[in-house]
Amino acid sequence: MSATYCGGYRIGDGVYIQPEAPLSLPATVPPGGVSFANGSADATVDDNGVMRVVPGADRAWAQFCAAGERPFTIELLPALRLTNPDPGSYTIDVWIGSGSTPVQLAIDIT
Repeated sequence: MSATYCGGYRIGDGVYIQPEAPLSLPATVPPGGVSFANGSADATVDDNGVMRVVPGADRAWAQFCAAGERPFTIELLPALRLTNPDPGSYTIDVWIGSGSTPVQLAIDIT
């Protein structure tokens, strides 16, 4: 993903991840279960199975501003205890900010 960077990522009110059935997320996110831009993240899962991820409150960011958008990653880490589904094609919806349109990402498990 990418977003404006000026003293930190400006991502609206979060990055949202929602797997489509039969994939699902756990009801709670343990500490260390998600990484934002290779560092700490705060993540919650709502009643609809949507995960909201924001940079961890303890993050120290470089204070420069960069023109345009800069890439960042959201990683679902082993502490989240996800299991691999059966081989096949799956879809995960991802978006930035609560008012944005989801982008569907295809995932192939072999």
